[in-house]
Amino acid sequence: HLLSSSPIRNMSTVGGNLINASPIGDFTILFLALDSHIRLRGPAGERTLPLKEFYLDYKKMDRKPEEYLAAIEFEIPQKEVCFSFEKVSTRRNLDIASVNTAAAIAINENNIIRTLHLSAGGVGPIPMYLHQTVSFLRGKELSEANLKKAVAVMQEEIAPISDARGTAEYKRMLLRQLVLAHFQKAAPEMEMIDILKLMK
Repeated sequence: HLLSSSPIRNMSTVGGNLINASPIGDFTILFLALDSHIRLRGPAGERTLPLKEFYLDYKKMDRKPEEYLAAIEFEIPQKEVCFSFEKVSTRRNLDIASVNTAAAIAINENNIIRTLHLSAGGVGPIPMYLHQTVSFLRGKELSEANLKKAVAVMQEEIAPISDARGTAEYKRMLLRQLVLAHFQKAAPEMEMIDILKLMK
């Protein structure tokens, strides 16, 4: 219900959303967090590449003019994986995001972040897979200290600009809050006071 409007959902295509290459495309952010691969087809044949390597710069993709998107491939998350999408826009519905983000998180019985994929839109020239933040957190304990360090890593990784949808500082704050909300969803049975403190 946060994705576009009913008329657009009935007319548009998922592939079109990806090829549009908007830095705040909702479906693009979702598929990045699913660690998706795409298949491109053209006169020279077919090739597959990770979606997180597809976007090179603003509206620039690793796609030849004669190639088209043939398929999007991803694994359905297992039961233990929490998949979360968050979006902030001026209007709750029927609006383009100021910042959007998605995450796939699995935390094991020892409170270790076993699986993590994290993406964000509106904080750089391309839809971003947060490589550095993911690399820092994966395999670590879910704790206040590690989340605080991860937020610092993330702030270095992103490069938002001020525009009609908000200042760069506002977008940084939004992404911090939304990413922490992902972890709050992923570990609802845990004592989340530490995460809530970080959100102040």
